[in-house]
Amino acid sequence: MRVRRISPPPNLVVERLDEEFIVLSWDAGVALPPVLTTAERDVLARVVRGESNATIARARKTSVRTTANQVASVLRKTGARSRFDLIRRYGGIGDGGG
Repeated sequence: MRVRRISPPPNLVVERLDEEFIVLSWDAGVALPPVLTTAERDVLARVVRGESNATIARARKTSVRTTANQVASVLRKTGARSRFDLIRRYGGIGDGGG
């Protein structure tokens, strides 16, 4: 087996689970705006995954109108001009629910 050395990414975190397993994680460079509420962060992650307002509302057990207001708030706070712009900017956060 050939092992190739690579440079570690910035902000590398090493967690040892036991003698056999090590978890490596690092910041992928996708930072959420700190001004978003917990609900807005959840809505943002779902928008980035391509979910519609109706789908988000059902999953979060809120009305479609509440979800639309939260999406509008996320757009305003992030400075994004559209859902597509949110996906372009924050596409890495929707993968793990992060």
